[in-house]
Amino acid sequence: MYILPMLIMCLIWFPVGNSQLDQSIEERLKTVVDGPDTLGEGFAALIEDVRGWKEDFIPANRAQTRRIMEDPARARGLLFSLQGTAEQGTPLAPPWGGVEEWFVRDANGDLFCIYIVGESQPSQGMQLSIPARFYKTIEMEGRDKRLRMYPTFVTSSIVIPALAVSSEVHLLFPLLAMVLLGGFIVFLLSRSGGKNKYRSRRLSIETEEVLDAANEHVGELPEDSSKALGVMYEQSEAKE
Repeated sequence: MYILPMLIMCLIWFPVGNSQLDQSIEERLKTVVDGPDTLGEGFAALIEDVRGWKEDFIPANRAQTRRIMEDPARARGLLFSLQGTAEQGTPLAPPWGGVEEWFVRDANGDLFCIYIVGESQPSQGMQLSIPARFYKTIEMEGRDKRLRMYPTFVTSSIVIPALAVSSEVHLLFPLLAMVLLGGFIVFLLSRSGGKNKYRSRRLSIETEEVLDAANEHVGELPEDSSKALGVMYEQSEAKE
C-alpha cells in the first residue's frame, strides 16, 4: 500500500541520472566517506567523468540541497541542476590543478560547494545554472569560525558560458534607464530655470525704468495711481 507513494517520493527527491556513470566510477564512489574535508579517489573519478562533458550537456532535475543532506549516500554521483549566485572561489592545490572550489548561495540562502574543472571559471556575483554531480557532504569552518556541513558537487567549466549569466548584465539596463531619465529631468529643469531667470531679469529692468520715469516726471503724473503707472510705463517705452 505504501510502496507506490514511497517510490514517487524517491523520484521527486533525487533525479534519475546515475546510469550515465561508468561502472568503474560507481565502484570508486563507494569509497567516499561523508564529513571529512578530503578529496580522494571518488573525487578523482568524478573529475574524469565531467572532463568528457560537452557544451550541450543537459542538466537533470533541480537539486534540493536540504534533502540531499538528509541522505547523501543515496544522492552520491547523481546528476543535478544547480542554481545560485557565485560568492567566493579558490583554486585547489596540487594534485588538483585546473580545479576551483566555489561557494554558491541558492535562492533559499543556503550555501553549497561546487568544484569546477577547467580553465573558464565564473566570476563573483555570477548567476549560475549548471549541471553537476553530487560528491559528498563536507564539514568546513565558516567565516564565523563555526563548523558546518555543506553539500559538494563536481562540474565542468565547459557548461558555464552557455548556461550562466552575469548579474552585472541584469543590472546594466535598469542602470542605463535611470541615467537617461535623470539626464532628461536635469535638461527640463535647466530649461525651466533659464526661462524663469530671464523673466525675472526682464521684470527687474522694466521696474527700474518705470521708477526712473516716475522720478523725472513726478509732477506731471495723474493723481489716479493706475493712470499714473500707465503713463510711466509709456514713458519708459518711449525712451527705448
